[in-house]
Amino acid sequence: MSAIAEILEQELEEAVEVKNKKSLHRYIVLLTENIVRKENCDKDQNEIRSDIKILAEIVKQGFERMDKRFEAIDRRFEAVDKRFEAVDKRFEDIYRYMDKRFEAVDKRFEDMNKKQSMMLTFMNLGFGIIILLTILFKFIA
Repeated sequence: MSAIAEILEQELEEAVEVKNKKSLHRYIVLLTENIVRKENCDKDQNEIRSDIKILAEIVKQGFERMDKRFEAIDRRFEAVDKRFEAVDKRFEDIYRYMDKRFEAVDKRFEDMNKKQSMMLTFMNLGFGIIILLTILFKFIA
């Protein structure tokens, strides 16, 4: 860095009229102290790149772990869905069974209704015949 400072100081002395050499020297020292060497800059950039690569790898691994967790959650939901499907199937079986039982009860009520209707018809016919016979015996006697 000192070689650059000396070269700049000599070039500026030749290019412009220098009133105060100490001031010029301080200016060049300040200027060269703030100049970053290319090697340092390259080294810093390489460190930043490697840090970025490490961060990218960490993020990638994090996403992979999250994907695995989501897959596990999906499998659990699939298991829950299967259980719900089994419960739905049981309810459907119960509905079919109940429908069959109600149909059997309905059939029994229909049979009982037919029997009662026939019995009522025979009773009416019997009472009608008894009344008719009673009337006929009243007219004959």
